[in-house]
Amino acid sequence: MTAPSVSPLRSRRRIWIAAGSVSGIIAATTMVAAVGLGGQEPRKTRNTGISGKAAAPRITLPKVDWKLSWRDEFNGRGKPSAAWTALTGNGVRGWGHQARQYYVPEASRQNGRGQLVIAARKTPASSKLKCWNGRCGYTSGRIQTIGKFEQRYGRFAVRAKLPTGSGMWPAFWMQKRGKPYGEIDVVEISGKYPKLVQGFAHANRRVGAGHLKLRKPVSAEYHTYGVDWTPWRIVWWMDGKPYAQMKAYKGWPFDKPFYLILNLQVGNNWPGKPDRTTRFPAYMSVDWVRVYRA
Repeated sequence: MTAPSVSPLRSRRRIWIAAGSVSGIIAATTMVAAVGLGGQEPRKTRNTGISGKAAAPRITLPKVDWKLSWRDEFNGRGKPSAAWTALTGNGVRGWGHQARQYYVPEASRQNGRGQLVIAARKTPASSKLKCWNGRCGYTSGRIQTIGKFEQRYGRFAVRAKLPTGSGMWPAFWMQKRGKPYGEIDVVEISGKYPKLVQGFAHANRRVGAGHLKLRKPVSAEYHTYGVDWTPWRIVWWMDGKPYAQMKAYKGWPFDKPFYLILNLQVGNNWPGKPDRTTRFPAYMSVDWVRVYRA
């Protein structure tokens, strides 16, 4: 989960901006972004500018007959299934972007009622856990499927209830191994913007980004977040409604298998630091993760 190089509301890079709407979910002023210069699908779309006022075609989901290829319904109790590996520690320089939590395996647990719960907690004053900035003030969880499940292209979806509040950074995302770098953030939330759903795609010197604004915080209820990833584009959607896309371009790294990651980060300059209004423990509740292929 690379710290986004775009602001929560507008990219600072040269990206195409398009207007969109999701009936009953987002405000009429929602903006979405798409990046790409080639790799057209058989049915072409066309954007005409880089201004925030540029017109763009309606974003549609790819017309694919998806078939389930992998799933985890989290119907167990205790630690996650063997499909996942739990990470430990604070990484290098706080996982590359000054994260303030120490990942511990016990923070990610199936609750016996059909959900995986990742909990972020304050550490006691006696804690000896070390982070990049000294004693770790928080613990949380991160699990991933590297070496166990990886897939190129498909529909990747999660049904989850995500926590908000200053300093909270829950995410479902994917990475590829090796170079060039590639990362697809299916959904991530900067907790200080509780009504803003965001998706990103990171590559060397390129970022694709899109967002939509809800009428109430994402923490209010479960939503289904997903991407449809084909050789021609990546489309982000929420509750079945697309809101952003990134078109393929020459040399893009999104043509190799990616593995899955679920985590709840605390802190960084993007979600901000926890403050007196941030509630702990904070819980990221995941109902299921499902992956499909064509």
